This record gives sequence, C-alpha cells and structure tokens, in this order.
Amino acid sequence: MHLEPLQLRAFNTLLNEGSVTRASLELRTSPSNVRRIWQNLEEELGEKLFNANEHGETIPTCAARALDREMSSLLEEVRRFEASVRRIHRSGRTLRLGANRNVFNTNHFGKLFNTLRHDERFRISFVEVNAEEGRAALEAGACDLLFSVDGTPGRRFDSRDLPHLPLDVAYERRPSTEPRVAPTELADLQWSLATFAKTSLALDTLKKIENSGGGSGRLCSQHQFLSWAEDSLDDETEAMVCIRPASFSRLPRVSFLPLDLNVGYPLCVSYLRQHPYEFLPSIVDQMNRALNDPSPHGSRPGLS
Repeated sequence: MHLEPLQLRAFNTLLNEGSVTRASLELRTSPSNVRRIWQNLEEELGEKLFNANEHGETIPTCAARALDREMSSLLEEVRRFEASVRRIHRSGRTLRLGANRNVFNTNHFGKLFNTLRHDERFRISFVEVNAEEGRAALEAGACDLLFSVDGTPGRRFDSRDLPHLPLDVAYERRPSTEPRVAPTELADLQWSLATFAKTSLALDTLKKIENSGGGSGRLCSQHQFLSWAEDSLDDETEAMVCIRPASFSRLPRVSFLPLDLNVGYPLCVSYLRQHPYEFLPSIVDQMNRALNDPSPHGSRPGLS
C-alpha cells in the first residue's frame, strides 16, 4: 500500500483534530479539500475510516485505528513535523506570497511588499511558484496569495484583478526632456516587446502598441530583454517595451521611461475561498488601494 505524503498528513490531522473544520485550519486548506482527500483515501483503501456525527465530529473506525498502528513510524514523523509547524504558528502567523520570479522583480510587487511589511498580524515570506504550479500551490497550502498574469481559474478560488503592470520603454541611456514616451516615437525605431505572459496576451499587447502609431515591433522573451539590457545592446534593437525590473539600477547602460499608452499586462491575485486567514479579502483591498496610489513605487523584496 502506497500513501502520498498529503494523504498521510491529512489522515493524521483528521485523526488528531476530530473534525474536518479543525483539520482544515491546521492544514491551512479548505474543509472541502480535506473531505476530498479523506474520500479518496477511503476509495483507495476500500475501507471506511471515519464516521461523522451530527455535531460535525469525525469518529475513527476500526480500520482507521488499524491504519494508525500500521503507519505508526511514518505518522510519528508527521506528528513531529506538525509540532514544529504549531510552534511556528504560536510565534506568529506567516503570510506566504507566491509568484514567479519575473513578477517578484517588479515595482508593482515592491509596492505591495512595502504596503504589507509592517502589518502586525503576520510575517511575510516569498514562495517562487511557476505559472503551471499555481493551483497546486494554493490547494496544498504552499502559498496563501498567488500573484499571476494569466489568472488562476477554479471554483475553489477567489481571484481579484489588481491594476495592470505598466509598460516602460528601455533604450540605451541618453538624456531625455520628455517624462513619457509616446507610441509614435517608436515608429522610427527597431523595437521589441518583452513578453511577460502567454504568447496570445503578449501579441494582443503588441498589436495595441502598433495600432497606436508605434510602427512595427516584434516579441522577445524576458531573458532576451535582460541579456540585451545587461550585456549586448546592439544596433538591431534600439528600444525595448517592457515591465521595468525593480532591480533596474543594475542596468546602468539603459534608461527607462513610461510608455504613454493605457496598456499593460494584467495582474491577478488568487486565494482559497475557504482559507483560514479571514483577513485575506481586506488585504487584497489594501493592495488595490496601494497600487492605485500615485506615490513612488516600493523597493524590490528579497526572495526567501
């Protein structure tokens, strides 16, 4: 018999806590997710493990007690792990922000971090999550809030739109008297748009710039943009339309000016609807207000 670590952890927690609700709080996931793991485990074993009474308490069956005895050594490891988690929780709650590295390295995210860093209800940590891992990370409790460009669809999630990630124009450092770059100024340049989302969204953004008088551009990857800015400014590419990296100070050969066009990449934040942190919706409202504030952007947070 092979049990996944998540199944073993959920079984152990349900056994110790005696209710789906308390188990979900301990596991930092939704009650429906705990029930789903419980039901899948029963189907896999072919045995009923718990009976639920009218008060919502889960009563372990003989099969559950037998499984507890058979898995005693593994369960002991789980219990030690849970004890360490409880010690961490007693010393203060942690709000884990998940995103990919490109999103972390934006002024938008720096401003979000500076908005939340002094909140006494929690400490902040950062979890690097690739786009394709977003749903799994939220369901497993690896992160509490997930920031993404493409969104995280699913019935178990609440997803809220935040202000768009604005576009800048990067070019070889030179004096400029204009505070912003009009799209028409790109028409006479060889320029590229650094992709920050799936190709279809990037192409749509490219078309909007071109249709606003920007001439003809092409797509390049985020890696190609950073390589161009750091190492190999060349005559073929005279400008890059991009999301300005928060760490742009390490790009001394490049100047950034905002693109004077109401276009950018969408930013979305998602979380479990039945998350044990009841303050998440108010946190999202707070972040929305911060990003709509015209004051200067925050600094780049470090990854941990």
